[in-house]
Amino acid sequence: MLPILVPPIPLRSGCVRRRRLLGVLAGLFCLSLIPLFADTVSRRDGSTVEGEVLSLDGQKVVVRTSSGTVSLLREEVASIHFVESEALRPPLKVEIRNIRSDDSVDVLLGDEVVLREGREGGSWIDLTSKLKDGNNPLRLRIHNDRGTWAYRLSLRVNGTVSTLSCGKPLDRNYPCRCCGKTGLESGIIEDLPTIWLFVDRESGTAEILP
Repeated sequence: MLPILVPPIPLRSGCVRRRRLLGVLAGLFCLSLIPLFADTVSRRDGSTVEGEVLSLDGQKVVVRTSSGTVSLLREEVASIHFVESEALRPPLKVEIRNIRSDDSVDVLLGDEVVLREGREGGSWIDLTSKLKDGNNPLRLRIHNDRGTWAYRLSLRVNGTVSTLSCGKPLDRNYPCRCCGKTGLESGIIEDLPTIWLFVDRESGTAEILP
């Protein structure tokens, strides 16, 4: 921050001197709250909002501006330009975990298995360092040796959790029925649709493509 020169205060009466000093200090405090750099959110109507992007997900973008906090619907936003300062960029963190899968599920990022034989529960697995800019393929491989199969996973991006699921695990009345499957297949099922995760490291974001 550039140094701010404070003009000398004439030493008149103690009361006047105190009021002027308090005024100068209040001004300096207000200046300290104004960021030297600001993120810029461009709306689709051409207008912009400048401030600090506090959070963003598939539904909204929250920005702290000099006049208060503004919440924008994601569909209103055309683009977001983050400040160049690396320290002020939102950190990217992408994690996945198994909630419940029948019989079990493997998750592959490209050709690498990042979650193996998930059944009941599981800890968060950090995928961040394995992701590249652009599209990243997540593939599921189901192991089923008994009855029906279904799966339920969680994907967490910068603290925001999304659910990846098909059918209801442990409920034989609701097997996974999608993409030509009945949920009754046995053995190894690995020809399920690829889940594409788009990563933009410059903006610190990642989202599942429709």
